[in-house]
Amino acid sequence: MNNLLYSAIKKSLLGRFSTYIIQFLSLAIYARIFTPEQFGILASIQVFVVFFQMIAEIGIGPAIINEEKFNSKQRDGIFTITLILGILLGVGFYIFSYALNSFYGDYEYQSIAVIIGASIIFYTLNIVPTTAFNKDAEFIKIAKINILSEILSFIAVYILYLLNFGIIALVFRGLVQSILSFLFFLKGSKNTTLGRPMFGKEVFHIKKIARFASYQFGFNVINYFSRNLDNILIGKYLGMVSLGIYDKAYQLMRYPLLITTFAMTPAIQPILTKLRNDVDKIVEEHNKLTMRLLLISLLISSFLYVNSNNIVLLLFGQQWEAVIPLLKIFSLMIPIQAVLSTSGSFYQVMNKPKLLFISGSLSALVNVIAIVIGIYSRNLEVIACALFISFSINFIQCYTIMFKFSFIRSPISFIYGLFKASVLSFFPIFLYVMLNQYLDKYVPQELLLNLSINVILAVFSLAIFYKVIKDICFK
Repeated sequence: MNNLLYSAIKKSLLGRFSTYIIQFLSLAIYARIFTPEQFGILASIQVFVVFFQMIAEIGIGPAIINEEKFNSKQRDGIFTITLILGILLGVGFYIFSYALNSFYGDYEYQSIAVIIGASIIFYTLNIVPTTAFNKDAEFIKIAKINILSEILSFIAVYILYLLNFGIIALVFRGLVQSILSFLFFLKGSKNTTLGRPMFGKEVFHIKKIARFASYQFGFNVINYFSRNLDNILIGKYLGMVSLGIYDKAYQLMRYPLLITTFAMTPAIQPILTKLRNDVDKIVEEHNKLTMRLLLISLLISSFLYVNSNNIVLLLFGQQWEAVIPLLKIFSLMIPIQAVLSTSGSFYQVMNKPKLLFISGSLSALVNVIAIVIGIYSRNLEVIACALFISFSINFIQCYTIMFKFSFIRSPISFIYGLFKASVLSFFPIFLYVMLNQYLDKYVPQELLLNLSINVILAVFSLAIFYKVIKDICFK
């Protein structure tokens, strides 16, 4: 089972990494052709798009994966539910956009809301076909579809940009992606164990997954507000330019998480659910995985912190210089978020959605307090620091609840693993920082060359200690 889990994780990592490379390159190009204000306007409405998408999911995907047996009639009934829900949410979002005009006060959102509403419909329809691939751990196929959709949507956006559509071009990216993804996933789902969904009359089958889905949905709602309240309030009280800068810094911080933690989590539930009765084995796999994640994320975090200036200016240009100090603070959050982001999957594996909801509620409370304090200061760096503190607090409460009430096991092995990872990561990080400081005056200031040399220094520092790290953490 250990080999099966890490085989699935490797496939998920490879698939997600390939997808995010394409998305990252697209983001770099978008940042050079669209202004911080345009990104701020999109970010202000995107916060609510995520909310409507979350309502659309209502925990359906994880709930289907949680079921050992799920027949075609149940699948088709739920697929029909997603169609009805998608239409309601798409229309609802357009109506909601009038409230945004009043809330933000300086932009008419209807022109972009109609496009986003259509994308929400196709996003909702795609939930069951995508779950069919996730249930079979077909992460490479998922990546191929996402990459193709990303490339084609980028072409569409660039053509519209050349035709002077402005921010409308950027908004069309979501619509093109959602339509293409739905068509590709629907066609490919024919070869999955769940099968290709068709519209069915037996919508009452939603009852089968209702309990699990309801707690999952509750957690998603709570988690959404705790993770997105900062964007909503920054857009309201600090303006669209500040929101554009803040959102870009947060995006850069999230990419290492997307490539590591968020790429791994889809593989955890489908594989470890089969071990639900062997708690000790699940705890063992959890502790190994979090130890390795912390080690990797500490290395990434230190590199991102040291090279924030080069990364921002090289990717986005001089107009995004204000992102640099925020990125430095956000980079310190990467190790905490990397480990914490796997927790939801293990609550799901243990079939404890209620505990996930409770932990999420406590996290939301702490995050909201931190965000309100930061907004009151009207300083983006204070907001970032407040979030760093709140995530640290939530790390402690989340794993206290998990070990005490879900695993019902001692957390000593978990804590020891995190300590071991921290100590092992210190040596290559220390060597890299010392080499960076010593060679800084000799390294050319040309951005690409400077960053390339730093990559070489980082790889060299890691290579020195690679065997020791591998023998202790990855044996």
